[in-house]
Amino acid sequence: MKNVFIETSRVMEFRQAASVVRDTVKGQPGFMVAWGHAGRGKTECAKEYAVRTNDAVYVRVLESWTPRAMLASICNEINGMRPSRVDYAKRVIIEELDRTPKILLIDEADRLIIGNIEHLRDIHDETGAPIVLIGEPSLYGRLSSKRRIWERVTRVVEFGPVTDEDVVYFGMKACALKMLPDAATELVRRCNGSFRLLYHMMVEIERKTKANKLKEVSLELVESVPNRRLAPSPEKEAR
Repeated sequence: MKNVFIETSRVMEFRQAASVVRDTVKGQPGFMVAWGHAGRGKTECAKEYAVRTNDAVYVRVLESWTPRAMLASICNEINGMRPSRVDYAKRVIIEELDRTPKILLIDEADRLIIGNIEHLRDIHDETGAPIVLIGEPSLYGRLSSKRRIWERVTRVVEFGPVTDEDVVYFGMKACALKMLPDAATELVRRCNGSFRLLYHMMVEIERKTKANKLKEVSLELVESVPNRRLAPSPEKEAR
């Protein structure tokens, strides 16, 4: 299977929204929120955007990050430094972003405590640097309940479940396989909206097509693949 990046409608929406906040004038709100359940492609989208954009900084949040750890990691991505004090790290980040404007992509931001998000708000207010917070649904709820943070959010992108079109495109680009409509629909049902689960199922399907010298994927072929990774959908779990 080829390692390909799937250009979904959510990816296009992410890029468009990021372009809008990048053009925000200093002093105006420039936060963006990209949210969705696990496995929906948020992280791959953010990483791809960081690679293709020379003024983007990608940082993945670690569990239980203190303000010092977060600011030191951001600083390290910007200029290679890891200051040991919160005030110094924040000052260095602000000076660097004033000198060379960048967009900050903060992945798994649902792990951040509100205090850390307030530090990001300070950085945004002082520099005008756009901040993109990426995370699971709890992030949206937490931010929308904090008025002074939510007032700075100008773009929201929801990463919804995998669609039939995504499955067809993935099969073509990653495996050079034609996905029949009913087969694509069944794969959407089986993967519960997750690109991650879709990938694992496509590995099995590609193996079967190669063994049987097939160039298209039928419903019967999909049904012949054991659904070993079947799990409740995120929407059901949230109820």
